[in-house]
Amino acid sequence: MNRLENTKIGFLHNNPVLGLSLGLTTALAVTFSMTSAVGIGVLTFVLILAAALLGGLVKMVAPKEALLPVNIILVAFLAKIGELLVLAYAPGLATSVGIFLPLLAVNSVILFATGAFTPEASMGKSFAGALKAGVAYFAALVIVSFVRELLGTGGISLQNPLSGTEIFSFSLIPSEFTLSLFTQPAGALIVLALVAALFAAFGKQDAEMGGK
Repeated sequence: MNRLENTKIGFLHNNPVLGLSLGLTTALAVTFSMTSAVGIGVLTFVLILAAALLGGLVKMVAPKEALLPVNIILVAFLAKIGELLVLAYAPGLATSVGIFLPLLAVNSVILFATGAFTPEASMGKSFAGALKAGVAYFAALVIVSFVRELLGTGGISLQNPLSGTEIFSFSLIPSEFTLSLFTQPAGALIVLALVAALFAAFGKQDAEMGGK
């Protein structure tokens, strides 16, 4: 917990998925397509911001010792609300991600956003950190899904998660040169590792140049 208390989430350095491996199960599962990655990414982003706001209110009334269990319940509540909304308004997305939709309840990025590990931080500081975490998490899902779908299918197809209508699609790699491995769980691990290595390298270079 001490490591989490002193960790500042960033985009390149300490990216929630690619650096800290937070919410990794969901990230691996939903990045088989851009559509599912964008849909779950947006949903998680909204839940992260809601968790930061409600977590800040919880801090005002709950003793420090009770923050973690109370915020775990809060995250489960938010995840259930998110699941019901997706089932009601984006059934196609719910079908594509399957069991990994309710697993948002154990997404550690959302729990981190509540401020359970940073009880001394102000509500404004916690919300700013949650905003950065949400953007970084969304970006990680989109980047990994882009690489997986491109290598696995030869192109990219993005649909509106709510209506199912196609937003855009294109093909770059002939079908005979695609590798279906990248649409499978093993491919998810490979792509995630490669992208995480690139992020770590760029993050180190940025830090050496004095960036944040």
